[in-house]
Amino acid sequence: MINNVIVLTKKSSLVINILWLVLLLSTSGCQLTQAPVIDSQYSHYYLWLKSLSSDELLKEANQQQQNISNDYFDAEVNLALLYALPNSPIYNPYTAKTQLNQLAQDPEKAVHITSAEFGFIMMMKDQLNQQILALNKLVLTEQKYQEQTLKLTGKNTELDELMTKIKKLKQQIKQLKNIEFDITG
Repeated sequence: MINNVIVLTKKSSLVINILWLVLLLSTSGCQLTQAPVIDSQYSHYYLWLKSLSSDELLKEANQQQQNISNDYFDAEVNLALLYALPNSPIYNPYTAKTQLNQLAQDPEKAVHITSAEFGFIMMMKDQLNQQILALNKLVLTEQKYQEQTLKLTGKNTELDELMTKIKKLKQQIKQLKNIEFDITG
């Protein structure tokens, strides 16, 4: 009977150890798996654009415009990215932002955008907003500079005229002193 108890104790101990092992493996399996990384094709496209020369960028812009006329959805985003690329020969942040805004307003087109791509587009719009604000600030600063330059030019002209008048007055004073000297002399 004691042998039977020892055998049962060993069997129950083995069962408990197996249960612990199964529990441990099942929980560790959950920790080891990761959610798949969802990537944006637009971010890859943008990085590829950065590697192109000006001529290649122009060719790509023409290709994307042709793709738009063939109703390829991604072509509109791709063209907006070309407009947003600072070294692009067609760089225009205003046009890029307008195109991205139009995409966000069209629900039929928005259905085709994944959350990663939507995040990338929103980031691009934010960056374009900052560029546009900086460009507008630059334009205002240049206008103020032009105005100040014109004012300064005007002041320099006035100064030149006053200096000419002072020179003439000094000559007149000298002539009057000579006349006075001749009269009293």
